[in-house]
Amino acid sequence: MLAVVVIVQSLQLKKAKVAQAQMQAQPKPIKINEPTAAELEAKLKTAYEGKINEATQTFGHDLEDTSKRLSEQVSRLTTTVIEEELEAYQKTLEEVRKVATQAMEQIHEAVEHQRVELRQGMEAELASEKKLLADKFDAKMGDVVASYISESLGSGVDLGAQMQFILQSLEAHKADIRKDLIGEA
Repeated sequence: MLAVVVIVQSLQLKKAKVAQAQMQAQPKPIKINEPTAAELEAKLKTAYEGKINEATQTFGHDLEDTSKRLSEQVSRLTTTVIEEELEAYQKTLEEVRKVATQAMEQIHEAVEHQRVELRQGMEAELASEKKLLADKFDAKMGDVVASYISESLGSGVDLGAQMQFILQSLEAHKADIRKDLIGEA
């Protein structure tokens, strides 16, 4: 709109210049008395100032309208940019959440696997230790029982003849004795 006003004023100025050039080119001099010239000059000045004021007002209205439209456009663009950035942020946040969830699941699986392995290792070690103790117990049991029987019967009893029977009887009941002593079910 501003451009149109400028173009219109430029055309009016050109017309005025052409008219002035045509007037100057004409050989007829017009004689105007001084009061008429002053009156014409005042009217011309008033008309010129009126046109300038009118153009300024039009320009001001056009500028206001343009400013409003620009503000609306900037507001829409800003809103669009913010919405796009929020959407990108939400997508990134969701991806980070998925990665974190997967990492937590992997850590949980690794901890559970480690716990199972540790438990199995401890159970195997405990069973091995238990077996080792039971084997030691078995090895020493015969000697301990024979010693105990010898002491309880006294020195007057000859265990040599009955030793074989006692050892066979103990050997036959070894599992039962072990269960009673170490609490196996």
